[in-house]
Amino acid sequence: MSHFKQFLLAAAVSMFIAPVQAQTSAAGMWRVEFVTQTGQSVVMMTVNQSGTKLTGHITDEYGEYDIQGRLVDGQVTIVWSVPEDGKMLEITMKGKLEGTLITGTAQLGNVGEGPLTARRTGDAGDNVR
Repeated sequence: MSHFKQFLLAAAVSMFIAPVQAQTSAAGMWRVEFVTQTGQSVVMMTVNQSGTKLTGHITDEYGEYDIQGRLVDGQVTIVWSVPEDGKMLEITMKGKLEGTLITGTAQLGNVGEGPLTARRTGDAGDNVR
């Protein structure tokens, strides 16, 4: 294969891959709503992304909490902990990312699980690699 044909093939492949990668970014600011046995919760989430790794923070009326997570094949998993009755309660969010929407579930330790919806409200402004 000539160098020119190799170049054209590489250019065509990169033009296809770049939009696919951009479509699967979870980076940004999100409004997250979930319902469990304890009631409805609304939090604001800022997500930074580096490859499949997600970091950032959740903010609610009680404070700000660091998040850790991953995005693999359009599936988002994010975990954070909040103080509850003198100990830390781990919250796990799992859902499918489709454009500006994540739908799935929120698991509150052993308290319960319920439906979750997150809507992108803005750009995180950094760390999309």
